[in-house]
Amino acid sequence: MISGHLRKIAAVFLPVVSLGFASAAQSAEANDVDASVQGPDEMAACQTGTNKTSVLISVKGVITDEGNVRVQVYDDNPDDFLASGKKLMRVDVPTLADEMDICVILPGPGTYAFVVMHDKNANGKADFFTEGFGFSNNPKLVLSAPDFKEVAFGVKEGAQKMEISLTYMFHSAEDKSKKRRRRR
Repeated sequence: MISGHLRKIAAVFLPVVSLGFASAAQSAEANDVDASVQGPDEMAACQTGTNKTSVLISVKGVITDEGNVRVQVYDDNPDDFLASGKKLMRVDVPTLADEMDICVILPGPGTYAFVVMHDKNANGKADFFTEGFGFSNNPKLVLSAPDFKEVAFGVKEGAQKMEISLTYMFHSAEDKSKKRRRRR
């Protein structure tokens, strides 16, 4: 049985705009940023010594290079965390490796919560049986979403780094089953 918290997470990851490459103007209008604007200038904003408020998120534990990795950012209002339509921004990038860096440029210093999803089939929807999820501060994930206070992350002016490890809820059982079949 999937808890109401997981349904809440799924609602957050329903597509606002289609995945893929939209123009910067479309992205800005929808508070969404996609891979077409995650270029050298954006990555430079995450370098030490910059005057922009940014976070370089190192996403760890991506199990395949299929699909997209999505980062959603929420502001300091706990009531908005994971609420449909309440994200501050979204960044979608094609999955490239088991570890990847994504630069998120923020409006300014403050408290934020980051949610990362590996959308393996690039359909813009959360599939808890095959796709990975992670949150700022890497709280232990069970069959419910973490509380805002567990994932709230203070960001100062300038560039910061953060590591977020993905959890695939049912992936390990799937892997063990495949290994058993290969041994037979």
